[in-house]
Amino acid sequence: MPNFKQVFMLSLSPLWILILWIGFSSKSPAQSVPFNISAVDLVQLARNGYLREQGIPQFNRLASAYRSGDISADDVIQAAIADNRLSPGIADDPGYLETVDHFLDDLDR
Repeated sequence: MPNFKQVFMLSLSPLWILILWIGFSSKSPAQSVPFNISAVDLVQLARNGYLREQGIPQFNRLASAYRSGDISADDVIQAAIADNRLSPGIADDPGYLETVDHFLDDLDR
């Protein structure tokens, strides 16, 4: 007859397998890409300075750079892709590009 220790260890085996499987199969935060950032959220991230390291200015400088042609919607999208905030495939979506362009144009209005 199995003792308590053997029964306890056998009952934990499926749990440990599940924990190890989840641990080894999940992506690290640097590899995970949120595919669902809306265009308005992307522009707000840029405006609030989350894409500064990629050369996108923040706050009123973003609107000024956009209006002067120094920054485009594509630049913001490419910066977000480089920062792992968007999937690279989003750059091929003309509707997303147009929507980001619209929200950049509306920044100071």
